[in-house]
Amino acid sequence: FNMSNAKLVSTPLEKHFKLSVNQCLKTNAEVECMSNVPYANAVGYLMYVMVCTISNLAHAISTVCKFMSNSGKRHWEAVKWILRYLKGTIGHGIMFGDHQGDPSSVARYVNFGYAGDFDDKRSTTGHAFTLVSGLVCWNSIIQSLVTM
Repeated sequence: FNMSNAKLVSTPLEKHFKLSVNQCLKTNAEVECMSNVPYANAVGYLMYVMVCTISNLAHAISTVCKFMSNSGKRHWEAVKWILRYLKGTIGHGIMFGDHQGDPSSVARYVNFGYAGDFDDKRSTTGHAFTLVSGLVCWNSIIQSLVTM
């Protein structure tokens, strides 16, 4: 995706990316400009990477997936941000090694994002389970109900 010389970033998707359907393509000129952008290919690649290797991409990728059928320039900038994050985390991984404590220790971490979807105001819930300090299970979902 021509990102080999890109500047590295430290988070999968920054808060300044407030992606919305309002940023989708509206004019023929915008459609023409975005016609050569490999948005769907890049998102498909990111989904594969997320499922097979890196768990902390779940929320960022679910955000950009919502715009697969009509992605705008801002959505493409978000995908490139995620690719820049991946470039900086190539050497990261889960290590299970000597653990000073209970070897069967399981921890669960939960996080909630209230009304984080800018289009339908739905909240996001995520959780992660660790076993001996290594991440083994994770999930990020958009709630089916809207709360006020």
